[in-house]
Amino acid sequence: MPNFSLGLHSFSKSVSAEFGIGVATKSSSSPVILFERTLLPMKIKILLCMILCSTINLLAQNNFIYTNDDVSPNTVSAFRVNADGSLTLLPGSPFATGGNGGNDRTIDPEKITTARVAGRGFLYAANIADGTVSGFRINSQTGALVAVPGLPVPIGAVNSSPALASSPNGKFLFATDDFTPVVHVFRIARATGSLREVPGSPFNVGERSQRLKVSPSGQFLAVGLESINAVGIFAIGDDGTLTPAPGSPVLLSATPTGIDINCHNNRMFVAVSDGFSSHIDVFHMAEDGSLTPAPGSPFPSGARFLVSALTLSPNNEFLFTSNTFNEAVSSFAVQANGALKPVSGSPFAAADFVGKIETTRGGDFVYASLFARAAVDGWSVSPNGTLARVPGSPFFTGQSPVTESSMVAFPAPSCRAAELDGDEKETKERRHER
Repeated sequence: MPNFSLGLHSFSKSVSAEFGIGVATKSSSSPVILFERTLLPMKIKILLCMILCSTINLLAQNNFIYTNDDVSPNTVSAFRVNADGSLTLLPGSPFATGGNGGNDRTIDPEKITTARVAGRGFLYAANIADGTVSGFRINSQTGALVAVPGLPVPIGAVNSSPALASSPNGKFLFATDDFTPVVHVFRIARATGSLREVPGSPFNVGERSQRLKVSPSGQFLAVGLESINAVGIFAIGDDGTLTPAPGSPVLLSATPTGIDINCHNNRMFVAVSDGFSSHIDVFHMAEDGSLTPAPGSPFPSGARFLVSALTLSPNNEFLFTSNTFNEAVSSFAVQANGALKPVSGSPFAAADFVGKIETTRGGDFVYASLFARAAVDGWSVSPNGTLARVPGSPFFTGQSPVTESSMVAFPAPSCRAAELDGDEKETKERRHER
């Protein structure tokens, strides 16, 4: 029979060192050993409880949907996500941004984003008519918004098509517009959410830009360069500086309209459109940020003319696209090599023209903004990627009927949340099998 005493003793010593508990090789009746036997297990239980509670809190986090209403004066509408995926408009909604929207001059699916900094949630919304960005502190329990002091601040040209993105660690906010070839980088204050432009910003990215995406690792910023039908990849420095990755920019098959990057930071998906058809370019992403087209790329998008946004499920098993003028969303199974295969029944009907598309943190539901109705459509996501409309969909903001092509989920879709949710489902399945 194997002797486990040495391993347990080594474990005891390592844990004791971690918690500052002395270990003495005395007799079993020694006060030191008795102290170790009683206090050490207690410490371990406390540690395990802390880990378990943290996991439960992550999975039980309330989910909210916010829309940039793009009206003048501009507002943000807020919804709570219910257990069945239906949405309830929050008390106090809509919340004034202090700026002016563009009244839907263009389809701008990235004019709103969120950031999570040291446990605090913040929301940022672009004001198109002013060329500014406003900010709010998010109450993680109620979803209510409180304006961040010192905002709005300028982020680009007035009446342009802005795009916003935040780094996964909540350190930086990135902003661009399709009038100028630059990206503004702001440092987000941990305590207040206020913005301070980093030294050297704005950074020249070479061409007019339209879409932004930060890799889940926080190492790279992908920029859609619409004026040359390309995507630029930039390494993000510790101070927020942007440096082109090897081989950047990389030409696409048409104009970029949406970008996403998988959790392993090794695959990039770019929706493209030439005005007559729409496709999805897929790339392998190396550790240095360089891109190589995936076999078979580009893939059909499921849309006749335009995909205005796309998003991966948090577990990266599926890719969802908003087929703007088809009044539908598509769902694709992502193969191991990055190839895309439509799931059964795709595309799935929406209530009207669709703009931004995004999932909840754990990926149970997917939502799309309806910019011709100032509303949000929603679907539940089955394990095989098929979609079913949630009860009561669509859900209206109560604002102007021809606005709001942009929407964001909070907390943001999370690779970690999907892993935890998957582990929980697997545990339940094993218990059921027993």
